[in-house]
Amino acid sequence: MTAYGEFAEFYDQLMQDAPYERWMTFLEQAMARYDLGPRHIADLGCGTGKLTHELFQRGYTVTGVDLSEEMLMIAQSKVERPSPKLRFLCQDLRELKLPERVDLAVSFCDSLNYILEREDLRETFARVRQNLKPDGCFLFDVHSVYKLREKLGNNVFYEDNDEVTYLWQSRYDEEKQLVEYDITFFALEDEEEELYRRFHEFHVQRAYDVDVLRGMLRDVGFTTVEVYADFAWDVPTNSSERLFFVAR
Repeated sequence: MTAYGEFAEFYDQLMQDAPYERWMTFLEQAMARYDLGPRHIADLGCGTGKLTHELFQRGYTVTGVDLSEEMLMIAQSKVERPSPKLRFLCQDLRELKLPERVDLAVSFCDSLNYILEREDLRETFARVRQNLKPDGCFLFDVHSVYKLREKLGNNVFYEDNDEVTYLWQSRYDEEKQLVEYDITFFALEDEEEELYRRFHEFHVQRAYDVDVLRGMLRDVGFTTVEVYADFAWDVPTNSSERLFFVAR
């Protein structure tokens, strides 16, 4: 079982209600708040390129990076006309190496929760820092410990529609702060015969304490690290679900 393999084909359909507009609003507010004027943005863990394409449409040069070839194929298929200002790279973020340094790196939709080992996440932060210009900035979000433990862990989710149905079972490991997602999909293959294709995916995410993340970022060379909560400029609490980091 893999992550974002066959699922890539249905990702956009199943993520229609994801808060992409709120991520864009937060990004725009961050640019104004921190006086950022990026020309080149790296979208790390870009998936099918929803935000990547939105940034490109707004006039930025954008490089989307993801580990899943299947997700990148979907992202590339959305390109209406080739442009040197938009490109996609298949890379492991722990080995990130962009063609040139960028002004701003972003990683939204809790992509970094998929990095399960502290040293790997620290190396990812170091790679991001190396690929930023000297005055560059890194914006990202993660699921909090509270979100994985109370909202996502030890739960069952499902969605049933005409083209694809899924059953999502999750298990939370308190000691490791890990949540495992075992997802079974039924995708329509033949509408007339009512035939469905069944496949599985297995995902794992890890939550990190705020102080751990802040310490890693400072260790690799970010001099200013600020943390906010839940798409707002609020101080995180013990019940915050999504944490936003601004590292400069």
